[in-house]
Amino acid sequence: AAGVHPSSTAELDEEKFAELRVLAQSGKIVAIGENGLDYYWEEPDKEIQKKWFVAQLDLARRLKLPVIIHSRDAAADTLEIMKEHGRDLGGVIHCFSYGPEMAREYLKMGYYLGIGGVVTFTNAKKLKEVVKETPIDRIVLETDCPYLSPVPNRGKRNSSLNLPYVVDMIAELKGITAKEVMEKTWENAKALYRMTE
Repeated sequence: AAGVHPSSTAELDEEKFAELRVLAQSGKIVAIGENGLDYYWEEPDKEIQKKWFVAQLDLARRLKLPVIIHSRDAAADTLEIMKEHGRDLGGVIHCFSYGPEMAREYLKMGYYLGIGGVVTFTNAKKLKEVVKETPIDRIVLETDCPYLSPVPNRGKRNSSLNLPYVVDMIAELKGITAKEVMEKTWENAKALYRMTE
């Protein structure tokens, strides 16, 4: 994937965005992202983040690529922009961390929800409810490496070696086998990124 994280949007200008456009057309890129909004920190300015978020959504549309959406402490603004500029692009809401109502909105637009280590946390009640409600064919697995390691490795560096813990929790929440979770999320990832064997 190629994109500019919202935390780095203050460094963007038209010249750098043109470089992103060239990179995205290299034939090796399967998605635009991770882009979106991150209001956890005061900088970059929200309007700068919004400008470049919309620009990257427009780039994805022109190139017919799915998007990887980052949204942290920016639920309402992210959803508003997605409804206006990203409704039909397809992609994943990366590291999904909102409640069931927000999940339903993105699922209606055809997006996948990225589920990672947070789902194993004791205090992740909303996310567990989201996983229970979300059809298994709309979930993809994520690590967010090096962050958000699942229990029992919480606080340590994350990697794809921890995905079995996420798989086991999803299986438990959905009442299906871990094998079913692995098979279906693999199929989902291939569909999302338009991959063939």
